[in-house]
Amino acid sequence: MNSPRVTYVIMAGGKGERLWPLVRTSLPKVCVPLEDGRPLLQATLERLGPLVRHRDVLIVTVADQAKAVRAVLPPSRRRALLVEPEGKNTAACLALATAALRRDPDRLMVVLPADHWIRPAEAFRRTLQAGMAVAQEQDELVLIGIPPTRMHPGLGHMTVGDPAGARHGCRVFRLARFIEKPPRKVARRLLRARTAYWNAGIFIGRVRVFEEAFRRYLPLHARRLFSRGATAHLRSAYRGLPAVSFDNGVMALGQGGWVVEGRFAWEDLGSWDSWIRLNRLSPPLLVNGSNVHALTRDGHLIAAVGLRDAVIIQTPDATLICRTQEAQHIRDVVRMLQRDARFARYR
Repeated sequence: MNSPRVTYVIMAGGKGERLWPLVRTSLPKVCVPLEDGRPLLQATLERLGPLVRHRDVLIVTVADQAKAVRAVLPPSRRRALLVEPEGKNTAACLALATAALRRDPDRLMVVLPADHWIRPAEAFRRTLQAGMAVAQEQDELVLIGIPPTRMHPGLGHMTVGDPAGARHGCRVFRLARFIEKPPRKVARRLLRARTAYWNAGIFIGRVRVFEEAFRRYLPLHARRLFSRGATAHLRSAYRGLPAVSFDNGVMALGQGGWVVEGRFAWEDLGSWDSWIRLNRLSPPLLVNGSNVHALTRDGHLIAAVGLRDAVIIQTPDATLICRTQEAQHIRDVVRMLQRDARFARYR
């Protein structure tokens, strides 16, 4: 099989609200240094290694983050930036990328979030190669499935059918069902099911396969962004688009596809509990307490007395104190800041 034409589409426009107060409008999530001091976006590009040599890369972000994102990109990649006028979730992000590539409908799109932690990179690249091989053969969307290691209702899940062989040493399955962020009871049951996987948010397919999915499941996105001249008038095209994820707007509605099993360590870095699992937070000076994790700057000492199961995030102008099990609700703080002009400097 001939080497395919490939564009790596990196989604780099997430708000990162659950990582406040570290993540702000001036410091987007993908610009936060995590891996050996490298911003997450840079680590994502470097993880691809030889796969992106002489390949096209498209980095999609939103207008209010574009300056910060451009600053962390190597000069050779700055022309690859595709800017949305406003954030409308991942469906609009991928529809815009599809529109930019429509002139080459047989090209493969490899869609990657820029806010993941993955080890080892070699296993990750091998899995992507397997996914590209399946996408060429089957002419359908391919997803990367991660074997679940704990109950996680905050992640999308999927179930698969019987094994359909292997590519590049990775098992391949027919997608049976896509389950976006299941209730805790369902997530607990899926953890025990051998046919269940986490959705890694990685999608692989030909440009025309993505376009067909949008025309079928999200026709408004297709009409607005695939029409002649739409990319020249993006602000108008985006006006009125629903803020829906590709997961909910396409995959959860019965879009078929294939799943390649990803056998690598993986974390979605969207909330502080994932940083705790990666030992990126440290225990404070703790008296009569337990399971408290903190992030501080410039030698600032945090002492906690009688505190249990909590996260403390200290930045120069704002501090967060949160029960660990409530970490998913930090975005509610951000929404309160957005509604009140007195707190504009903390957004």
